[in-house]
Amino acid sequence: MNEVYLVDGLRSPIGRFGGALAPLRATEIATPVVTGLLARTGLPATEVEQVIAGLVLQDMTESNPARIVGQRVGVPDAAPAFTLNMQCASGMAALVMAARQVALGSVGCVLAVGMESMSNAPYTVQGARWGLRLGHGRFTDSLEECKLAGSGMWGDPQTMIDVAERHARVDGVSRREMDEYAVVSHQRAIAAMEAGRFEDETVPVTVPHRGGPVVVARDENPRADVSAERLAAMTPVREGGTITPGNASAHNDAAAAALVCDAATVARLGLEPIARIVVPGTAMVGCDPQLMGYSCVLAAESALAGAELSQDDVDLIECNEGFAVQMVACERKAKWPRERLNVDGGSVGLGHPVGMSGLRIVIHLAKALRQRDLRYGLATVPAGSGLGTAVVLERA
Repeated sequence: MNEVYLVDGLRSPIGRFGGALAPLRATEIATPVVTGLLARTGLPATEVEQVIAGLVLQDMTESNPARIVGQRVGVPDAAPAFTLNMQCASGMAALVMAARQVALGSVGCVLAVGMESMSNAPYTVQGARWGLRLGHGRFTDSLEECKLAGSGMWGDPQTMIDVAERHARVDGVSRREMDEYAVVSHQRAIAAMEAGRFEDETVPVTVPHRGGPVVVARDENPRADVSAERLAAMTPVREGGTITPGNASAHNDAAAAALVCDAATVARLGLEPIARIVVPGTAMVGCDPQLMGYSCVLAAESALAGAELSQDDVDLIECNEGFAVQMVACERKAKWPRERLNVDGGSVGLGHPVGMSGLRIVIHLAKALRQRDLRYGLATVPAGSGLGTAVVLERA
């Protein structure tokens, strides 16, 4: 297989639900990120041979968002583009597929994108096309449907909250442990922001506004005032449960993009990659949807086995935080040392734009390895319905 490199990656700031980025659709957030990435690397858009994007809450007015973004930034018409949905793993799945395409020699340069505007999740009205003459029509909120851990279509209407509560019972994770983990996620994110560790990966996004354009340059979700005492005072989502808005990830808007190239393209264009993607160390797995949190551990184990590495070889681990309970349970199950896990915070603190988060953590992992002069990193994502992805990186 060809050697595969992550040339560079960037992301937008992460906006709150209904926040500063809410006026923009997913492709409108992604476009300036890709434009900034091409400008930073000096890679002409004409060199991109394929575009792969992850997006969960797709609005068909943005049919095939990968193609929309490619066309906006000048990717050649001849370059194919497609958009995939692997729930929370979508952004990382786009990167995995890009890396595998490059490794096989099918293409030399792929643009991988992860994007989501949860603020603009569409509503649907089933049956409206043919008329609703003899009964009441109902609006279906795609954002609520996105929260299903399984699917009503296969007879499993449980939500992600139900699965999180099951993890709490099965794994014996207390409310106090969840809240304490959530505080750490926020505190690490705030510390990284104040230290400027996100500056190298973040592109400001300009949002049209009645009073004039507004430049969004800072993540909106992390809170400096979060404390275990404040979180303990919050009411659980389920009566008698343990999951609260404070120990779960939020709904958010953001986009990320990465350029994945082979060694020949890197040499020909004089590029300076930030990491090598260990392609045998990429994984996609499935597990029991009723305990979907375990999928990130299974994916991580598969990726490390493919890379012929042990956990002791890995300097940093990034795991997407859907819920604090999932993180505590998986941290125990995998024996991940917290001092190497999500060192600059995770989705509980930073927010979780579902189609974007998986790509964000790979990009941040590559930057964090360079900032700390470390060698190997592992990124992994658990996704609703029992899906998981993982990627091993080596600092270039």
